[in-house]
Amino acid sequence: MVEDSDLSAARLVPSSDNPITADGVLDTRGSTAEPAQTSPTSSEGPRQMLDIHTPHEAARSWNDFFIHLGTITIGLLLAIGLEQSVEAWHHRQEVRETRAALQAEHRENIERFHRNVRGHLKMLAYLHSNLRVLMYLQAHPGTPESKLPGTILWNIFAEEPVTAAWSTAEHTNILALMPAEEVRAMTADYFRLDYAWRIYQLVIPLLGQCTAYFTHTSDVSTLSPAELAQVTECTEQAQSMQSIYGDTLSLIALNKDYAPAPDWWQMVPFHQMAGSAERAKANTEAYSQTMRDVDAALAGDSAGSPKN
Repeated sequence: MVEDSDLSAARLVPSSDNPITADGVLDTRGSTAEPAQTSPTSSEGPRQMLDIHTPHEAARSWNDFFIHLGTITIGLLLAIGLEQSVEAWHHRQEVRETRAALQAEHRENIERFHRNVRGHLKMLAYLHSNLRVLMYLQAHPGTPESKLPGTILWNIFAEEPVTAAWSTAEHTNILALMPAEEVRAMTADYFRLDYAWRIYQLVIPLLGQCTAYFTHTSDVSTLSPAELAQVTECTEQAQSMQSIYGDTLSLIALNKDYAPAPDWWQMVPFHQMAGSAERAKANTEAYSQTMRDVDAALAGDSAGSPKN
């Protein structure tokens, strides 16, 4: 038989029926409760509990408060500094990769430029020879090809500049991370490349018109007088536009990376503009009248020449 004192002592032993409260007091209120039912999930193994750290003691003085505040501030500054360091490293990596891609693209454009220059000069030679043959046929209709002062040749000798790396850099924020002077130089370079390529697009349809006779014959000596006149006029226009394209190529060569390259007048062989300019200056009286017209036109520009 268990005495009442033993029973009372047993009830004071901590157990699942007698838990200890947060104040360290044995809670005996549930000692008479029904045994707890087994959870249906108990067979699945122990459930992962969330590990929650107990909060630190509240600040009891101004000294404690400033210590806590300083700790938080230093932690935030360290976190911000680390984040900025990682971001700066990432930006440097992006700039390094972009610059490498742009340099590779620049080298490719230099190679294409020199091929375009040679193709342009060759095309001007073709057009000059074609005009000589066409004019001879107009003066001597029916002359067989074997007796002509040259061979009619047509071709297209231009390669489009590559701009993939530059286009990608323009549509991102990478250029803003690069030195301004470097970006200005690249912008001018790509502008000149694009400008020259757009000018060349005006040459292509002219060449298409000049070679329309290929739809019914390959022998230019069999062309009618009207067809010869049309092809001759078209060839003159093509030569003129091809020469303008040569001038835009000389602008690209302002970037010393593209040197050596022909200068402005060397880009337009067989073109008579240079001789015309020299004769104009030699005729001082006529030239002075033209310059007076130029001065009168410029008088309307109140801003004047741009100051460096």
